[in-house]
Amino acid sequence: MHGYIAIAVFLPLLAGLLLGPCSGLLGKRVGWVAFWFPLISFAMVLVAGVQAGPTPHVLVEWPWIPSLGINLTFLVDGLSLLFAGIVSGVGVLVFFYANQYFKGDESRYPLGRFYSYLLLFMSAMLGTVLSDNLMLLFIFWELTGITSFLLIGFLHEKDGSRAGARMALLVTMLTGLCMLVGIVILHQLTGTLSISELMAMDLPVPLDGTLINVVLVLILLGAFGKSAQFPFQFWLPNAMAAPTPVSAYLHSATMVKLGVFLVARIYPIFLEVELWVPVLTLVGFGTMLVASFLALRSNVLKAILAYSTVTQLGDLIGLYGLESQLGVFSDYYHILDHVFYKACLFMVVGIITHCTGCKDLRDLGGLRHSMPLLAIASGIACASMAGLPLTMGFVAKEMLLADFAILLREGPWTAWAAFVFLVLASIMKIAFSCRLFYYLFFRPVPQQVQKHLHIPSIRFQLPPLILAGCSLVFGWVLALPEALLHYLHVDGLQTREGHLAMWHGVNIELAISLAIISAGLSLFLYGRGTHWRWTEIPRFLRFDDFFERGLLQFNAFTKFITKMLRSESPADYLPVMVTLMVLAFGGYLMNAVELKAGAAFIMEDWEFQANTLRVFVATLIGLSTLGVVLLSRWTSQLIMLSVAGFLITFYFVLYRAPDLALTQILVESATLILVLLLLARFPKSAQQGEDRELLHGMRNLMNLVISLGLGAVVTCMILVAGAKAPPTRLGDAFLAQTVRQAEGSNAVNTILVDFRGFDTMGEIAVLVIAVLGSIGLFFRYKRSDQQREQRALGAPGFGIFQQHPGERRER
Repeated sequence: MHGYIAIAVFLPLLAGLLLGPCSGLLGKRVGWVAFWFPLISFAMVLVAGVQAGPTPHVLVEWPWIPSLGINLTFLVDGLSLLFAGIVSGVGVLVFFYANQYFKGDESRYPLGRFYSYLLLFMSAMLGTVLSDNLMLLFIFWELTGITSFLLIGFLHEKDGSRAGARMALLVTMLTGLCMLVGIVILHQLTGTLSISELMAMDLPVPLDGTLINVVLVLILLGAFGKSAQFPFQFWLPNAMAAPTPVSAYLHSATMVKLGVFLVARIYPIFLEVELWVPVLTLVGFGTMLVASFLALRSNVLKAILAYSTVTQLGDLIGLYGLESQLGVFSDYYHILDHVFYKACLFMVVGIITHCTGCKDLRDLGGLRHSMPLLAIASGIACASMAGLPLTMGFVAKEMLLADFAILLREGPWTAWAAFVFLVLASIMKIAFSCRLFYYLFFRPVPQQVQKHLHIPSIRFQLPPLILAGCSLVFGWVLALPEALLHYLHVDGLQTREGHLAMWHGVNIELAISLAIISAGLSLFLYGRGTHWRWTEIPRFLRFDDFFERGLLQFNAFTKFITKMLRSESPADYLPVMVTLMVLAFGGYLMNAVELKAGAAFIMEDWEFQANTLRVFVATLIGLSTLGVVLLSRWTSQLIMLSVAGFLITFYFVLYRAPDLALTQILVESATLILVLLLLARFPKSAQQGEDRELLHGMRNLMNLVISLGLGAVVTCMILVAGAKAPPTRLGDAFLAQTVRQAEGSNAVNTILVDFRGFDTMGEIAVLVIAVLGSIGLFFRYKRSDQQREQRALGAPGFGIFQQHPGERRER
């Protein structure tokens, strides 16, 4: 079972990394090659589920960062198997659907990159739902945000795609950071990051109830952001700029359900926390009401489905708050219901848009004659979304109303508020579900649709038909989902036994349900009678506009702060920073008792001959740096700076550090040659500076005082650092370990390559970047006088004149 889970999670990751570079070799077959990987992952999840049985299994694959308690640990239980099956199973249908969706457009889109992103997203999703370590879950959680950003912005040449991708990334990442803070605090309270261990222990609620509530709110913020709960519901409709396969996968069946998954995963941990019931109930059902209203007032097909998705996500999250008072039983059934009908509807809308070129519901109609199979699939899905009889949605709604009937007898205000939200939202769900189905398939066919319509192939319609068939079977043959619920039962999550039934008799739930259906149909007929002229989202609910304006205001604010801090003028802000450092550190160091001890320590064992030579070299270094300040020509300044560097080399020799001396010689030589080559390309006038400003006397005096003060501070720091010999020397530790651990006899080499290998690699990377930048500068063209006058707004270059091809370059 260990191997099956590893294959399911990491095979799509490996395939996603390799598929993009190999897409040129695969050509049009890249989509069908990618199709096999979700199929394999789905098979591995099924096999793992059969082998695991109803008992949870914790699988520890590899230790990763054991010092922080982070390991590659996976938990196989009913909840993780359900979501892993959804991710991989719907993934199979989405990859099949995508091959039909992009058929004939292979040359227009980089499909290798698209399928690579989709596989990486699938791997991140599987890692999230199977993780047993909270920190590992967070890492995969953030990977889903990054890959969804790439998928939403896949059509990056469109403004809507870029804006939607940015909005989704910012919202999910910022709320994810809040979740990270909650995870860290929870780790400090409990001493573990293992989900299975947290579910087995009692949280210290009586010890610090306030802190536990803070942890809960922080983690729930991550769930609300990912599942587009109020007030974050605005990012999901804007993410619909992605291609329809992405919307069907990310925004109906998988990524947006991560918030629901997280709430279910932490349910046994935080069930007794005070804020659990009111926060989940009010936010969940409140989001349901707001999103239903927005779906009713929308006209674009994907916007209607996006807001309806948020509606159901609010229902699913509110369910865990509501049923925590009675016991959870049917949460899996609600989740599967939404997966089937919403993924089906997204695929149906994608096919209709693909075949008609229309995205607005008001421009469509009469498609039942040309697309009868889609009409059947859409009818089943819309009926389930509306909660009409003989569907999964009706069974789910009846069970929810039955729970409300019990809770309302006790009269908690949260239950009454949630019940009002649910009733109003359900009425609007029925209205926009009927509108969607009627406008697509039954009203007269508009002339524009007749001109551009082409009939989709059977293979193109197969995935939504399969999803609609699953919805139909799970809604009629209730023994099948009931057996699945019992098999995937998780102790501590499903805390109540129950029975699924289509007919519960004549009771209050049935009366409420019939009243909701009647009111919803009446609202639909009213909208049809008014030709839906009032379908426009009010400005006060356009949170996406507020978000974009907020970004613009934030950019303006940062520019204002940058201007106030004089960041674009180093000559202005650098003296302020240096002065602050001199006053802060210098004041402390001047009073430090270690100064006298440091001076005495340095003066011990004074050897006149050796130290005279060191003083002489130090004096020469000081004179050379003084020449850098006093000389005006760039070449003279550069030579004096190089002289100081070479004298430092000699200083290293005096202190018996040949390796440092050799490194210093190489760096100084390379720097001198590169800068001289660069200056050789400058015109003679540029060596005096493009716009040299002479500083007045007071500014020069201030710079002198600041420089002397900084030098004094550094001197004091050296005296304090050398005041006392350390009890242990780091060099001795390196010498003791260099043969045993690094297997080398040259301590300098082992320090650079083994003990400080990453530091050395970073230094090499900096040098490579500097060399590449210098090479780029060598090939710059000269700017004209007009471009020089434009300063930063002009073309790049160093006073080098840009010429058209064929013209003689000015040297």
